[in-house]
Amino acid sequence: MCDRARKTSDVDELLSPNSADVVPPGVPVAVPLTVEDEAPAAPGTSAANADAPAPQPSSPLRACRPDFRDGCYQITIRPTLGSFQSIVGTLRVDREAPAAGPDGVIISGDLYRQPPPVAQPVADAPGSSSLSGAVLDEDTAVIPGAPGESVAAAASRADGPLPFPRRRIPIFPRDQYRSYLKGTRLVVPSASVPGQPCQVTLDVDEFAYTQPSAGSFQGSFPDSPSRSLRCVLTQVPGAFPSPLFSGPRFEGRVLEGGIDRGSVTLTWVSSFLRRAVLEIDTLNGAVAPEPVPSPDGTGTEFFDTVYATARWQLTIDRAEGQTDLPVPSGVDPVACWSPADLHALMASVRKAGTNLDTEWRTHLVVVPATMGCSRGVMYDQIGAPREGSASFSDDGYPSNSSPNFGAAANQRQRNVPRAYLRSATHEVTHAFNQIHQETETAADNSIMTTTPSVADVLGGPTTGAPGVFPDQINLGFNTTVRNHLAHMPDPVVRPGGWPFGGWFPAGAPQASDRNLFYASELEFEVSAETDRAPLGAPVTVSWKLTNTSDADLLVPNDLRMEALYTTMSSLDESGEERPVRPFVITCEEAKLAPLEPGGTLEGSYRVFWSSDGFPLERPGRHTVTVTVAWSAGGLPVGVTGNCDIWVDRPTSDAENRDAALAMHPDVGKWVVLGGGAYHLKEAVSRLRTLDDGGTRSTNENEDAGGRSRVADTFSDLELMPDGRTV
Repeated sequence: MCDRARKTSDVDELLSPNSADVVPPGVPVAVPLTVEDEAPAAPGTSAANADAPAPQPSSPLRACRPDFRDGCYQITIRPTLGSFQSIVGTLRVDREAPAAGPDGVIISGDLYRQPPPVAQPVADAPGSSSLSGAVLDEDTAVIPGAPGESVAAAASRADGPLPFPRRRIPIFPRDQYRSYLKGTRLVVPSASVPGQPCQVTLDVDEFAYTQPSAGSFQGSFPDSPSRSLRCVLTQVPGAFPSPLFSGPRFEGRVLEGGIDRGSVTLTWVSSFLRRAVLEIDTLNGAVAPEPVPSPDGTGTEFFDTVYATARWQLTIDRAEGQTDLPVPSGVDPVACWSPADLHALMASVRKAGTNLDTEWRTHLVVVPATMGCSRGVMYDQIGAPREGSASFSDDGYPSNSSPNFGAAANQRQRNVPRAYLRSATHEVTHAFNQIHQETETAADNSIMTTTPSVADVLGGPTTGAPGVFPDQINLGFNTTVRNHLAHMPDPVVRPGGWPFGGWFPAGAPQASDRNLFYASELEFEVSAETDRAPLGAPVTVSWKLTNTSDADLLVPNDLRMEALYTTMSSLDESGEERPVRPFVITCEEAKLAPLEPGGTLEGSYRVFWSSDGFPLERPGRHTVTVTVAWSAGGLPVGVTGNCDIWVDRPTSDAENRDAALAMHPDVGKWVVLGGGAYHLKEAVSRLRTLDDGGTRSTNENEDAGGRSRVADTFSDLELMPDGRTV
C-alpha cells in the first residue's frame, strides 16, 4: 500500500538568498578553535591540576615557543599497566583552514589498534615512482616542492629537500580502526617559568568506532564523545633519521579526568594532512585530462595541485597508469557505455593486487563515449566502496544543459581542457565520498558543484562571482568540502571505507534537517510496482514531483537516484532502517532549474541491493522512504514520501533455494548494473542455476522442484544471462 508524501513545514516564507546553512554530517567532524597562550603555572604545578588558575610567578619568565607546527603527526599512545596494546594513528593540525580564521586552528585525528603489519622501508631515490607505502619524504621522493614552486625554491626552504628521507603519512589497516579525535582546546605557551618545560596542552574528544558487521563496510560513531582526553606535551629532539633532519617531536602524558592513562608521542611527518594515490588508465582513442595553466600564469594546475588546496598529497601513479588500452570485445567505445561494460573495464585494468589497507588508492579510467552520455561517472563499488570513477573525453557541453557554457558550448571535453579537468576531478572527489554542493550548501564555482551549475553561477552576477565559462572555472574546493576532505574520519573518506554518501542523511529528514514543501506547493507521490513480492525479488519504486503552485519553483532537474538529489531508505518491522544507495553515480547533467506550474518530474529505482546490503532481506512489511533534497538560497529544503512493500516468506523449497541464490552481492551488482555484467562470474553462475530451476509456475504454491516466483521475477525483468561463455 502506498501513500502520498507527508509535508509538514513551510518554506515559502523562509527562502533567503544569503543563507548558507549546511546539513550537519552524521559523523563527528572537528571544528575551528582558538589557539591559546596560557600563563605558565608555578613550579610544582602538575599537569593534573593545570586547569587551576596559575599564580603569578616570582621570577622572570623565559620566552619559549614550542614548534607545534601545521601538518600531520604520527601519534602513539602507550597505555598504563593493564593494556599491552599500543594505539597508533595520525593527528592533523590545520591552521590554514579557511573557516579557522587568522588565529584559529582545526585539529582532528584517527586512532588504530595496532601498527601496520609491514615494515617501513627506506625511501627510494629522488624522482622514483615507487608507491610501496614506505615512510619517505614527500618533497624529495614524490614532488619537488609546493604547487607551482621550483625545485630550487623548494631546496632553499627550511623544510625543503634534504639528503635524508623524512617520514611519510602512515596508512593503517581498516579493520584496526579504533576512534576519531576532535580537537577542543590547544594551548601553545609563549613563555615559561625558568627551570620548567614549555608544555603544549591539547584537549580532544574521542569518538569510539564500532566496526561494520560481516559483509558491510559502514560502521558507526556515537552521537556524543566516548571520553575526553588531555595531552600534556613537551618538545624533545627528533629521532628519525637524525635529530638534525627530523621534524618536531613531542612526548608527554595522556590524562582523562586528571587520571594518567599513559604516555603519548607526536612525531611530525608531513606538511600535508592526508595522502592518496590516483591511477589514471586511458582507453585507445580517448584523451586523458592534462595540466592547465594557472590563472596567474605562474605554473600549471592538475589533480595534485587541486588536492593540495585541501592539504592532501595526491600522487599520480604514472608507473601503473596505462595508455592506449585495447577496446573490450563487443563494445563500441564512441557510443554511450553500458554500466556493465564500463564496470567490467574498470575491474580489469586497475592495478592488480591493490591493497586498500596499505594505501589510499582510487582509479580513474578514461574512455571516448559521445556527446549526451555523461561527462563522468563514479561506481560505489568495484570490490570495495569508492574505488573507481570514469571520464568521457568525447562527451562534453551540450548547449541544452546550460545557456552559459560560452565558448565550450557543444564542444567535446578533450577540446576544453580546464572544464575537462574540473569534471574529472569532480568524479575523483566523489570517490573520496564528497557530495554536490547544490545539496549540501549551495551552487558555487567549486569542484563539487555540478558542471552546468558552475556555468550558471559564472553566467549570472546574483548567484556567484561573475565570470566566463570555462576560463574562470575555479579548480579548487569550497570551505565545506575542503574541511570535509581534511578532517572527516578516515573510514568516511578513504577508498574501501564507507559506501558513498554514508555520512549524509538517506532516510526521512528530521525537523532540523530539511524544510519540507506543502502539498499545495510541490506534490510528491511515491509508489511501487507491486505491494507484495517474494523474498529475493527486485522491486521497482517510482516517484513523481508536481509543481502545484502558481509560480515557477527551483527544483532539481534530475530526480534519478544516480543524480544524487534523491535518497532512499527502507524501514522494516523490527525498526531497522537501511539506506538504499545508487551503485552508479551519473550526475554531471544534474542542476537546479525552474519547474513551471503544473510541470512534473519523475524517477524510479530498482530496489534490490546496494553497498549497504539488501534492503528487503527480511519477510514482512518494509516502508520505503524517498526524499528529494536540495539547497534553495542556502536553505536546506526538500520533499519526502513513502510506500509500503510486503515481502513474503518463502512458501516452498524452490522459493527458499532461489532466494538464497539471488541474495548474493555479485547478483546484487548484476541487478543494479542492469544485467549484462558477465565479468561477475558468480552472478552468472547463480542466475543460470536460478533459471534452470524448473518451468514457469502458474500459481503461488508451486511444487518444491518447480520454478519459483523469484526466478519468474528475474525473467520478467530480463535480468537472466544468455548462453555466452564467461
